[in-house]
Amino acid sequence: MNFKWIFKSFSNKKWLIYIIMTVIPSLIISHLFAQQNIQQIENQYTNKAEQYANFHAKHIDNFIGGTIGRVEMLATLIQVQSHDLSGVEEILKRTHDKDIRFSGFYWANPDGDLLISSNEMFSPINVLDRNYFQQALKTGQTSISEAHLGRVTGRFIITIATPVVDKEQIQGVVLASLRFDKIEETINQFVTDELISVTDAAGQNLMQSKSPIVEGQSLTARTHAEKVPWIITASVIPEERNIYKKSFLQSLGITFIITNILFLLLQYFLLKYQVKLEKEQNENQKLELVGNLAASTAHEIKNPLTGIKGLITLLSEKHKDEKDQFYFEVIQGEITRINSIVSELLMLGKPTAYTLKSYNADDIIREIAPIIQSEANYKNVELNIYPSNTPLPILCVKDHLKQVILNLTKNSLESMENGGKLTIHLEKREDACIIRVKDNGSGMPQKVLDQVFHPFFTTKQDGTGLGLAVCKRIIQTYNGDISIKSKPNEGTEVEINIPLITEQN
Repeated sequence: MNFKWIFKSFSNKKWLIYIIMTVIPSLIISHLFAQQNIQQIENQYTNKAEQYANFHAKHIDNFIGGTIGRVEMLATLIQVQSHDLSGVEEILKRTHDKDIRFSGFYWANPDGDLLISSNEMFSPINVLDRNYFQQALKTGQTSISEAHLGRVTGRFIITIATPVVDKEQIQGVVLASLRFDKIEETINQFVTDELISVTDAAGQNLMQSKSPIVEGQSLTARTHAEKVPWIITASVIPEERNIYKKSFLQSLGITFIITNILFLLLQYFLLKYQVKLEKEQNENQKLELVGNLAASTAHEIKNPLTGIKGLITLLSEKHKDEKDQFYFEVIQGEITRINSIVSELLMLGKPTAYTLKSYNADDIIREIAPIIQSEANYKNVELNIYPSNTPLPILCVKDHLKQVILNLTKNSLESMENGGKLTIHLEKREDACIIRVKDNGSGMPQKVLDQVFHPFFTTKQDGTGLGLAVCKRIIQTYNGDISIKSKPNEGTEVEINIPLITEQN
């Protein structure tokens, strides 16, 4: 990911990014939350309406079922006296007087003529054309009519027709007209805060409780009655008002705070990355400056030093005084030190000037093992080298990689003044060669560990601060990586990761 481009874009379009990251997400999330909240509330009230609809449908079915049962019992009683019309009339009138829910009771012959009525009839009436009457004759079972206006009373009723059968012959039909207004009164007794309406199969509105149902303001559920072909609709009006507005504003406040926190965190990390980037750029500029300076002055420095070194050698042969010899040795040592610094500066500035070749990492370590062993014996340090079980072909400059390993082992040996253990371990990890140099010396605190690869940083009195910086520069030219783990008084472990040569390479 190109963080430089991200940071530059972030700086140039700060307000646009702020709107994209905070305002727009807050509005979208708040809208979705409000919609979800509305949906939950609507589901609650829809379920409530469904419970009301089922309750009233069951109540209507129980009411109609009880009425049918009463009419069928009446038919059974009439069956016994079907030949005594005066007795039948007495039964019908007495039943009508006892139950005001009924508009009237009638006895009709199979031809549909009403022979007996609990209400006064001013003219002959025939109901053979009624579907419910024909259905009762056809099936021999009780049938129920749709809501209609009665021919005797003119009231809005439903009629229950129960045939009276004797020896498989229909003697007549008992008709019971149930007043619709009484059904409505019965339903309203159980209505609380819901709105109930009843329609028939054709969509005709049969009854309605309380206020009319307002579309868009109420939540509705419908169900069918079992005993009659009616549709019971229950509607409830939510008690909450401005649900969307309240939910939206509540969510907007929370999400706006969260998105602003995330925005500030993003700014923090981008600024932190900017500091790191500027620091790396400064280091790269420093290395570039050092490289240019070293490349332009190396020969000018080395040539005079070579002349000085030669003259000092001649003078040391001429002046044999012990004191003079001491001075000559100091001068020679300092000249050697200057040459070493100049060489490190050249290596730090332009390590890519060398041609990389293929070598086995185990062979390189094996070549310098005697040098490391000699130094370890001198420091009273136990040395263990564990080569890899498989070849580790890498692209490198052999002398430079030797310099890296020797530099690392030198640092390890210097950290173990009272002896210790030094381990060099090589292994293959996926497509990489891993070289680990580990010691149990004095170790380093974290504040030192954070700066060990910085040029000219050193904790040694006579150090140049270029050793580890050069090591890192060399390994990076191999597309590798070097890392250090260390704890005070526990030791240090340096891990080098160099890509192996593959067939594609």
